Amino acid sequence: MKMIQTYILFLLAALSVQAARMSFDESWQFTLGDPKGAEQVAFADSDWRVLDVPHDWSIEGEYSKAHRMGDKGGYLPAGIGWYRKTIVVPQEWKGKYVEIAFDGVFMNSTVWANGQKLGTRPYGWSSFAYDISEIVESSGSITFAVRVDNSKQPAARWYTGSGIYAHTWIDVKDKIHVPADGVFVRTQGEAAAIDVELKNTTGTAQSVGVEVVIIDPSGNEVTKEQRSVMVNTDAVQASDFSFQVSNPQRWDIDSPHLYRAVTKVVVAGTVVDTTTTRFGFRDVEWKPDTGMWLNGKNIKLQGVCNHQDAGALGAAVPDKVLRFRIEQLKAMGCNAIRTAHNPQTPTFYDICDEVGMLVMDEIFDGWSKKANHDYGRYHFQEWWERDLTDWIKRDRNHPSIVIYSVGNETHGKVGEDLVALCHELDPTRPVTSGHSSSEYMDVFGVNGASEKTGWFDNLETDRVFIGTENPHTWQVRGYYRTKTWYRNGYPSRSQKPYEIPDLTQEEVFSYDWIDADGRSNRKQIFNSSYDNATVRLTARHSIEQLRDIPNYAGSFRWTGHDYIGEAGYVHGGWPFRAFMGGAIDLANFEKDLFYLYQSQWTDEPMVHILPHWTHPTLKLGTEIPVWVYSNCDEVELFLNGKSLGKQGPGTQWDAMQCEWMVGWQPGELKAIAYKDGKPVCEKIIRTADAPARIALSIDGEPLAKTGKDIVQVRVTTQDAKEEFYPYGENRTAFHVIGPGQIRALDNGSPVDVEQHFRAKDRIAFYGLTRAYVESTGAAGDITLLASCILGEKRQISSELVSIDAQLLSLRGTLAAVSVEIFYTLDGSTPTTQSTRYTKAFAVPLGTTVKALVALDGQPVQILEERFAADEGFVWNVAQDASHGGDQAEDAKLSGAVVSTAGKGFNGKGFVDFGNNKGAYVEWYQENDGDAGEADLTIRYSGKARGASGRAIQLSINGKVIDKQRMLPNTKDWGSDWQTVTVPIRIGRGANTIRLSTVENGGMYIDEISVR
Repeated sequence: MKMIQTYILFLLAALSVQAARMSFDESWQFTLGDPKGAEQVAFADSDWRVLDVPHDWSIEGEYSKAHRMGDKGGYLPAGIGWYRKTIVVPQEWKGKYVEIAFDGVFMNSTVWANGQKLGTRPYGWSSFAYDISEIVESSGSITFAVRVDNSKQPAARWYTGSGIYAHTWIDVKDKIHVPADGVFVRTQGEAAAIDVELKNTTGTAQSVGVEVVIIDPSGNEVTKEQRSVMVNTDAVQASDFSFQVSNPQRWDIDSPHLYRAVTKVVVAGTVVDTTTTRFGFRDVEWKPDTGMWLNGKNIKLQGVCNHQDAGALGAAVPDKVLRFRIEQLKAMGCNAIRTAHNPQTPTFYDICDEVGMLVMDEIFDGWSKKANHDYGRYHFQEWWERDLTDWIKRDRNHPSIVIYSVGNETHGKVGEDLVALCHELDPTRPVTSGHSSSEYMDVFGVNGASEKTGWFDNLETDRVFIGTENPHTWQVRGYYRTKTWYRNGYPSRSQKPYEIPDLTQEEVFSYDWIDADGRSNRKQIFNSSYDNATVRLTARHSIEQLRDIPNYAGSFRWTGHDYIGEAGYVHGGWPFRAFMGGAIDLANFEKDLFYLYQSQWTDEPMVHILPHWTHPTLKLGTEIPVWVYSNCDEVELFLNGKSLGKQGPGTQWDAMQCEWMVGWQPGELKAIAYKDGKPVCEKIIRTADAPARIALSIDGEPLAKTGKDIVQVRVTTQDAKEEFYPYGENRTAFHVIGPGQIRALDNGSPVDVEQHFRAKDRIAFYGLTRAYVESTGAAGDITLLASCILGEKRQISSELVSIDAQLLSLRGTLAAVSVEIFYTLDGSTPTTQSTRYTKAFAVPLGTTVKALVALDGQPVQILEERFAADEGFVWNVAQDASHGGDQAEDAKLSGAVVSTAGKGFNGKGFVDFGNNKGAYVEWYQENDGDAGEADLTIRYSGKARGASGRAIQLSINGKVIDKQRMLPNTKDWGSDWQTVTVPIRIGRGANTIRLSTVENGGMYIDEISVR
């Protein structure tokens, strides 16, 4: 039995008979799969799940190495999904022009209404709408069906999500109206030029009046203009208006004042259509020698690149969380975001308008295939013109958007056509790309190549230059190493990195996420938060260059937030699920890098200390590099009350941090920052004892008092003295009291592959856990219960176990409940008859502690935590963090198998071609730098009988560059491994490297590396 939605009738009672836009997000029915006939009205859908959009079904699924998204999509499921929704057609819609609109569906969506196909849109990041006026006129009810096909994977080089991930709408207008995106506003000085499109679907030509009213940020009418227009039937008629606004309030990054242009269509004296368009008065100039000027002020673009997803929430990011993330970046000092590598949802641009965040609006990644089953491969040639047109017309009124980008690390003559169409649709903004067909671009955009030593020495000054991806550095929150790590090694012929000295001669820190034997390959390491893990340069180098090079208009670091996907190339794949280049992690927790940028890009006094001061395995007196970031004049550091002296942050890259080499002893580190000789802020960190409790708090705005909403809860691991415990990894369970539910759980870990959606518990990652809690829409108070068994998993310094349960009011009054905890140590399930918890207790290694949490005597949670030598973080001697090669066993194979019948190989095996001719192993290589020369090193083993070696054919990007590269004999097969280095040329962006046998079989292949 179909669900008939009647709530629209009630909405319409309060709406004008002019234009109406109604949210269509609630109460869709959904199923995962591809049932035959699901587009038909009579299809039985009563067993389908009911949900609200935005919705991303991929993030709701389980992570699995077997999923076809693979490392590029973060090992989440994809597939085909269907949405259906049936509504009663209100009488008020009859005789109107009605559209159903989608802000975003990924990907290959087809929409039907009452079994009639409305259309298909392959690109997952386009907004689109369909005219349903005739169906409305002839129907008493409408059943909408949407098929979403994201089955071919990988569909992109990063996680995309699947489904109707953005808002949906019903737009009801008069038959004579302003079409969607039919108003175009441009400003210059005090002038505003406004073009208005009119659409007439009445069947006869009509004379209509058009009035445009300008409303200032305070809601006052400042000017208006009227005129009469003859609009032909089934045609779009354009009309232009010009206004002068005396001394307008400017839209700026610090004062984002927004005006409104209200367009009214009048027929026979009656207003039949009203359209409101937000815009801002701002003047933007681009000068080759100095970059971008906003309202007469030279502005450096202090930018980041960001993908669509938000960790556990996937691509269907709630508006509230999206705003939090944008404002979080702004608090870091960021003033610009590049929408890598696709348009964001319309809500994103609205928020950027409101908070004063500049935008590089990017539409495409590749203009041809980059991922196996992406838009570039299947649809670009047919669809790019329509998708680009819809994108420009949708976005061009946003004052936050200052530049367009049409591609990323791609190429082709079509680049000239893309730029020309952008200019035709919007002549007010320049066009750039991420180093794609740069000869056609207005602004020269370069990705990682701009990070190379000496690059700026040869930069031409004929155009404005932007580092569209600069810098590339990696860091895991809470993880530290004193030795420098280069992704491609140092030195590197292809990457030309800067020399970044180690902080200490010998590595200081040894804790890690896993033993070396537990890694699938040598890439599977965490990266240090000291800003010393990179491809070519540090974040500090990039900050210095942007600040000091006049014609360096802006840099967009890769990335602002960590993101799901692209987990193989740098991080070695499963269980790594994410890319760790952000200044903020997957769960919206700030890393130390956040505070580096804040110290360089903001003025509000701040001070931050790294690393933490809890080091249970270090010998007393071990010298630790203590860094302090601050934007103040001087910083004084104290250890246990004793001053270690004052330092002033410098301007050169290696002096931006104040640094002290501090001999380790437990206690307190305090940094006091001074301006004009007076203390203005301070930061204190202390050595923590064993974890003993959790603390709950809210990040961002609390839950709304009514309706459906979401809130971000932070769970912090603490010791008994309420000091932050930085190695916290115990599992917290959650229970919602009242009309709320857990939407998802996260912790920021790049290797935690537990399911997020509707999860009940989550381990902490370096002391923090995130819970996203949503209200259901029903009235009532909401309280969150969080409970945790706490202790050191491997008992490095303590055998104590504590059990804690905390309540947090999310809406209304805190629940008045009694909380009791009972536990067992023998493996049995606890009951209310088990031992009551009253204080911390000691357990030996190998113990599993189970606990029951009861509210008012009723069991609500079962907790479990095991303490053993094989649990949790490892605490061994420091492990080698050198960058490993690309393992052959992880590459694409044909006519070859993975073998482990040898010794001394890297990773989990090597490739054996058997006796097969034409067999191959092929690696994917992402080059975020420029095209150029590199060294390919092949690690192999084998001893050919009666010959000096065996030949192999080498192909790069499908082109044979060496038909017979000889691999000389090693001492034997599978235990003596040697290397051969071959000079090659790699392209920009995606590359493939293939080794093929040219005779019956070939040498064993272990790995390759490209430098």
